[in-house]
Amino acid sequence: MLAVWGRNDEIFGPAGAEAFARDAKDAEVHLIDGGHFLLESHLDVVAGYLRGFLGRVLR
Repeated sequence: MLAVWGRNDEIFGPAGAEAFARDAKDAEVHLIDGGHFLLESHLDVVAGYLRGFLGRVLR
């Protein structure tokens, strides 16, 4: 599972991402310096993580 999360998200804080990391053994969690709307502010960064993740899991 992949979680790309805004470190400064006031709606879903970083603790939610950290919970994924604890609960899902193979979770890949990335905290980005951004808020709730990461796709608007950090699209290229999020897309890079998504492409890399899919490239690894869909070989």
